[in-house]
Amino acid sequence: MTMESHELIQKLPHLDWWHRRKIIEDLLRHPEDEYTGFLEDGIRNHEEANVRNVAMEVYAALGPRAFHSLSALQKDDDPEIRLFFVNVLCEIGDATTLPVLFASVRDPDINVRAASAEALGRIGDPQSLGMLKEALRDDPWVAMAAINAIGAIGGEKALLILYDCLKHESSRAMAIDALEKAGNKESIQCLAVCLASEDVREIALKAIVKIAERERFRVRPEYFISLAHMLKEMYNSADPDKRKQAFIALCWLEDIIAVPYLIEGLKDDELSEYAIEGLLHVGKKAVCNIVDNLKHSTGRHRVILAKILNMLDENIALLQFAEDDDPEVRTEVALVIGSIPLERAAKTLSKMLEDPEEEVRLAARKSLDSRRK
Repeated sequence: MTMESHELIQKLPHLDWWHRRKIIEDLLRHPEDEYTGFLEDGIRNHEEANVRNVAMEVYAALGPRAFHSLSALQKDDDPEIRLFFVNVLCEIGDATTLPVLFASVRDPDINVRAASAEALGRIGDPQSLGMLKEALRDDPWVAMAAINAIGAIGGEKALLILYDCLKHESSRAMAIDALEKAGNKESIQCLAVCLASEDVREIALKAIVKIAERERFRVRPEYFISLAHMLKEMYNSADPDKRKQAFIALCWLEDIIAVPYLIEGLKDDELSEYAIEGLLHVGKKAVCNIVDNLKHSTGRHRVILAKILNMLDENIALLQFAEDDDPEVRTEVALVIGSIPLERAAKTLSKMLEDPEEEVRLAARKSLDSRRK
């Protein structure tokens, strides 16, 4: 090691992150053979964690330039050293290390095997899928790392492996978590089968919702027909994420049983868009509930309900709200009842020309003018 490299190396363990980065940049301008011996010693240093961490940091910064030196660590008798070796390869994330990591997936130490599987997922090369599939038969700790890695790699081959994992109770929950990140709309059908299992039902629903949102896909209502009671309970959860997942599934249900919850969801800015879509899919079966809520509730959501009645082509139902206390509701009524070919609608609009709110009067005038054309 040259004097300059030696001085740079000696400084590193005592510096903060920002200063270390600058020193490491300077160090990388030197041939790595000048200091990799120190890095190997640093990895083996069980007494000073800061020295070991710096060695790993420099190795990671070296990237493929570190491989020759690192190879000396792969067969070290100390499993902890082998683990640090794999962790450095994980940080480097280079596909040229795949053969080395394949060997480490079969390491005698469980932690090394799990870390190797994680590293393969980090690299993300589909060539790893065969080895990771083999690792699914290992200890649950390794299998979990392998499933996560398969999900991280993604693609059709990875999804097929994860679908197979859903069939086994020991790996089902882990596969659901992986599919939440890697799945596509075709994955939803496989995940829907898991809704029948009480032990994984909530995480399966979470995965389905996440995939559907990512894929902009509306899930088939029949998956949730038998879960209406559970969804209603989840909607009352104190956990906002569970509440949202249950609500979205209720929106997919397309059943009258969900309508009170969908109307309630109109009051929540985060849920209102889902609620509108859900009510429109329930269709005319929701009209009675919507009209009753317009009659007996207060709040800004009532204007949305009036708009939904219009979208459902139920404008006649809006006639009864021409004298509503809310001027925004009256305005919506005035805008839409002009399309009703009844004398009663024309008389209602004429009366609304005398409304105390200018916005209502303008809407009524617009509708009357439209009727005369």
